[in-house]
Amino acid sequence: MKGNSILILFLMLLVSCGKGILESNSAPKTNDQLGVIASCTTRSQATAIAKETGTMFRVINEKRGLIEFIGLSESELKDLLPKSKFKANKIYEDILIETSEEFSAKNIPNTQFYGAHSPEYRHSGVGRFFPHLDQIGALSSNQHLGAGITIAVIDTGVYYNHPHLSPNIKTNESDRHGNQGNYFDDDGNGFTDDYVGWDFYNGDAYPIDDNGHGTHVAGLAASTYMGVAPMAKILPVKVLSSRGSGDLGTITAGILYAIDMDADIINLSLGGPGSSNISSEIAELVNSVKLAKANNALVVSAAGNGGSDGLGDCNDANPIYPANINEDNMLTVASVDAYNELTSYSNFGEESVHIAAPGGDQNTGALNSTAIAYCSGRCTQNDVAYVGMSGTSMATPIVSGLAAVVLAAKPELTPKEVKEIIINNGIAFENLEGVVQSGKVINAQNIFHQFF
Repeated sequence: MKGNSILILFLMLLVSCGKGILESNSAPKTNDQLGVIASCTTRSQATAIAKETGTMFRVINEKRGLIEFIGLSESELKDLLPKSKFKANKIYEDILIETSEEFSAKNIPNTQFYGAHSPEYRHSGVGRFFPHLDQIGALSSNQHLGAGITIAVIDTGVYYNHPHLSPNIKTNESDRHGNQGNYFDDDGNGFTDDYVGWDFYNGDAYPIDDNGHGTHVAGLAASTYMGVAPMAKILPVKVLSSRGSGDLGTITAGILYAIDMDADIINLSLGGPGSSNISSEIAELVNSVKLAKANNALVVSAAGNGGSDGLGDCNDANPIYPANINEDNMLTVASVDAYNELTSYSNFGEESVHIAAPGGDQNTGALNSTAIAYCSGRCTQNDVAYVGMSGTSMATPIVSGLAAVVLAAKPELTPKEVKEIIINNGIAFENLEGVVQSGKVINAQNIFHQFF
């Protein structure tokens, strides 16, 4: 029996080593690890090519037939896969759209989901600590809170054990997690034990936030205590490193996963520079937004925070992606301060940026939201952590939360209709005319009064 055990272990090591040689699960960390993304390609084709050429591949989305080949040029792949189409992958070193916070790795270990805390919902005085909720009229109704709607937060991950987030984490009951996991893809979606989302950056079932950005974003959208939609579900999808870098292929993989997990709203508080024409590497990202539209999902994206000078740029002239993707399920958001003035850092664009929302700034104050809680094991209510941040990254989930509220009240609406309701019922400000398409800041109270 002991001999059989040794043989089994030896075979397992051979299998593991074989996969290690051929297949990569994690995102590229440096430019020399980037590859070429092939569409309409199967894992078996990729395995055969990797064996033949001595190179590696990464499955971006098996269901959609997207494989990244590492170590082969596009011309070489065209000979090997004549029926496929190809896009170059690209890393953005600074894809988080921030102004006020310097992020660094938190060294958060892979942590299982310990289950939902008893939800602590907001009360009438919460606007004292979170004035942006009063600014957009979100506290004028306690009836429409986003129940039944899922917001995918595609970011640095989410600290899903935070007491004010855990009750709203979307769980996949077909797969288990942590100690309860069985290392098997029970639902056949291509992801093993993905009970609380997926980490595409590291290639595992623990999309825990090791940066702080994604957790802050998730809280603004759907924290039980201060989210715009305090009863909406959050789907954590990690696509960025602890430093905020990421590649287009991994972001696309995250969007496709959110679609396959039936997310209603996809929040993208991230972006990188493009060009006046859609480049080949961005084309796959565009296709994922189109697929989201076909699956009835609204995509909400940050307009961006300008360049190294800290001043906002015009996206009409200097496109940012995914914000500049022109689809009717894409809603792009600029940032205003507490007085509804465009913040100095916010990008803008009369054609490409649709509406504005509070994003905070140094002069009128950052926006407070959930932060990584430093607790081992299951967090308690004493481990509730909040932090202030500013950026169009923060304005974006506020709009995602409002979209969840609208969709929960009227689930028959299409993404385009939700987008139009939000835009048409904003409040116009003279300083935003010619700066954002609508010239408006979002307003939940107007929507509540007119539609509900």
